[in-house]
Amino acid sequence: MPFAETEEFANVGILLYSPKQGFVDFKLAPIRFARVTDFFDDLDGALYSNALRSFADELERVRDFGRKMLGREQVNFFQEVTRYREGVMTFGETSSMLCDEPTIALETLFERYIGRSFATKEYREQQMVKVLRHELKTHVDNVRFKQQRLVADYVPVNMPLVACIGNITKVIKPIAFDQTRPLNLIEHGEQWISRVKRLIQAKTIKPEHMMFTVENPMTKDRNIIRAFNEVSNEMHDLGVNVTQFEDKKSIYSFASNLHENEPFELMN
Repeated sequence: MPFAETEEFANVGILLYSPKQGFVDFKLAPIRFARVTDFFDDLDGALYSNALRSFADELERVRDFGRKMLGREQVNFFQEVTRYREGVMTFGETSSMLCDEPTIALETLFERYIGRSFATKEYREQQMVKVLRHELKTHVDNVRFKQQRLVADYVPVNMPLVACIGNITKVIKPIAFDQTRPLNLIEHGEQWISRVKRLIQAKTIKPEHMMFTVENPMTKDRNIIRAFNEVSNEMHDLGVNVTQFEDKKSIYSFASNLHENEPFELMN
């Protein structure tokens, strides 16, 4: 699934065929897959879901037709099916593998390229930073947020989105709470709470000039939700701004809300 402006792609499915066995099947990401629409910061959710439904219908027809073929005939057929075409959904380069059970191979490939590609908090947070950097550049004039190392006394802290406002430093830190265990969620949140607390105590930043943009857990697990609420309360206790990652209006307002006598200065 391509994003034309940045030439980036998100994997949303696997199509697998075995000419020797006549096997053909596919697996696609869920219709409600927020991580894909968030990955492409201005991709409308309806566009993704509608495109995926249409693509699934097309692949069902391809699967039914391809299962009637064997050998070179099936190979030629799928070379044509996967040929590059302009569109919201496109096929990547085809590749081959050796396997005894195509059904198992399909699940393995799906987990590797779709399920796991958005699974780590580190990867997800990188995408959140990329989204915000692009959006801030587009929607907030005369401000440049960039990665910068801030120092709390003797402790350096790398922050992903930093801008200078005269002698004021504004910081935005996206956090994804997609951990599967309560302890992991708490440890991840408290790690950043501790870093920000150090910066505040060292007077490197003021609480009102710091913003956490958070992505809530998608699970309904009570213990995960309880852990998230605990971490969220600790963030608010710092006196910093805490908002949802999807609340772009509040983020833009924070980024562009200038002191009357202290205009933004672009960072070199």
